[in-house]
Amino acid sequence: MKVLVYLPRDKKERTIELDKELTVRALVKKLGLTVQGSVVLRDGVPLLEDEVVKDGDRLTVFQTASGG
Repeated sequence: MKVLVYLPRDKKERTIELDKELTVRALVKKLGLTVQGSVVLRDGVPLLEDEVVKDGDRLTVFQTASGG
C-alpha cells in the first residue's frame, strides 16, 4: 500500500510504502516525528491519532513550532 505525504516545513513530498494499514499515530512515528508536534490533514481535514491511513491517501503533515 502507498501513501503520499507532503511535509510543508521541508517542502518535500514522499511516497511511503506500508505493509499494512496504520493509524495516523504510527505513520507520524514512522516519519520520525512526534505525535504531539504534528497535525495530519487528509483533503484539508485534520485527522485524529487513531484514524487509519488508507491506500492512496494524500496527506499533509504539518509540524507545529516547538522550542524555547
